[in-house]
Amino acid sequence: MTNYVLTISFTDQQLTDIYNTNTQVTIGKQVNSQEPNVAWQSFNPLQNNQVTWEEEYGIYASNSEIVNGTTIVQLSNTPTGVPMDQLYTLEPSGVISGPSNGGASNAFALLNEYSNKDYMTIGLLQDAIVNGTDVIGNAVSAVPVLLASTALMTPSTTLYIWLQSEVTGNSIVTVVTSPMTQLKFGNGVTNIAVEYDTESGNFITVQN
Repeated sequence: MTNYVLTISFTDQQLTDIYNTNTQVTIGKQVNSQEPNVAWQSFNPLQNNQVTWEEEYGIYASNSEIVNGTTIVQLSNTPTGVPMDQLYTLEPSGVISGPSNGGASNAFALLNEYSNKDYMTIGLLQDAIVNGTDVIGNAVSAVPVLLASTALMTPSTTLYIWLQSEVTGNSIVTVVTSPMTQLKFGNGVTNIAVEYDTESGNFITVQN
């Protein structure tokens, strides 16, 4: 399994400003070719930071509403590393079963049969290591799924990075307050190094 590495650098003055404004580095991942609505990772940076991960996913189910700032409480989930192209089912018991036939190509599919609610929030989850600390099972995406409907989720190696205050990892972010920088991993790209540019608010790719 390929290991992906993102290195993020700041100057001393930038770190001081980030600290004084209670701002965090926030990272989201692209799912279904859409910009993220979930903060996969959010952390207080140091001068040099490293985020590493592998392209392995799990699936979760939650009753958390898709409202900006909401922490996603995963009521049921699978381990990371479950196969794509298969169908999973949120059973009436609340257990996620599968895999079974009936999925979709190049996607994770989950059928919602949990009848205690009219709809559930469904998404992908993924592990990471942030500055040497394991962050296990944070949500990558979130979508409302009606009872008897199926969520289709196609992950991507593309991610977005930005700065934002009062954001936590594994939470809904529908209001983004600073420029987002898109970083395209995959197709042979496994390492990207960026540094923050104060004037533009973007992250600039540099030689690693």
